[in-house]
Amino acid sequence: MCSKEEGCGPDAARRAFLAGSLGLAVAGVAGPATGQPTPAPPSPPPPTRVLDDPRAEHGPVTFTHNGQPGIGGYLARPRAEGVYPAVIVIAGNRISEEYIPNTCAALALAGYVGLAPDIFHIVPDTAQTLDAMRAASANHNDSDVLNDLQAGIEYLRAQPFVRKSGLGTLGFCYGGRMAMLLGARSREVDAVVAYHPGPVTAEEIARLSVPVQVHCGTADRNVPLSQIRALEAMLRAQRTPVELHLYDGADHGFLAYTRPPRYDPVAGALSWQRSVAFLNRQLPVSARQAAG
Repeated sequence: MCSKEEGCGPDAARRAFLAGSLGLAVAGVAGPATGQPTPAPPSPPPPTRVLDDPRAEHGPVTFTHNGQPGIGGYLARPRAEGVYPAVIVIAGNRISEEYIPNTCAALALAGYVGLAPDIFHIVPDTAQTLDAMRAASANHNDSDVLNDLQAGIEYLRAQPFVRKSGLGTLGFCYGGRMAMLLGARSREVDAVVAYHPGPVTAEEIARLSVPVQVHCGTADRNVPLSQIRALEAMLRAQRTPVELHLYDGADHGFLAYTRPPRYDPVAGALSWQRSVAFLNRQLPVSARQAAG
């Protein structure tokens, strides 16, 4: 977690970190007597949101890369004492968007340590458009990102609550692509979960032999279903164990409750149940302790 040596307390740091995530403005309505805005009644929390569950503790961390500190990340772990397998979470955007910390927390509730390295640490906060983000990261290629992810793995391995064996990776969009590339290049990865992953070539994943689980909506406007079918065929042709789960009518980012109306609570909950079951089968469950 975010230790005193790292300069932040867990609760205050988590609040400050999430304050930078994408927010939703709540429109008010005029009050009948005073004319002052009256807050709209609060909406029920999305069914896949677990950030407030007391069984997990989580917050931002910082780790080193090539001997230099400065790469940020978000880490969640079960609150119960124990030693747990780990999962690297790879976002397709800034990790301050709340569903990424939530994904780490959901992994903690399932008995894992989840770490989302900030692979967009080279993008300044002033870059608010997609074009600006792409321009800022133009010189930060896939190999650089893989190095960042490896630094995250090394950070995890140094934590006393993380098992030295058993590692999964879970990615969204571009992060799904990078999850597969990491699985192909790192002998430490035992399982890959990819949500609507970006395109890969047969050459890039030729060494990907660990089990892969893919999730995609049939109405995804960013990743064509034909691309996902081609990925499945590519993996099967090289004898990589693969599961493909399609969600009828779901769009891109259907697990991201911060993105209405694309968020699909039914598909999101089902995909998450399948993701955890897959990780449970592939990682050494005998050494995992319940988050309880």
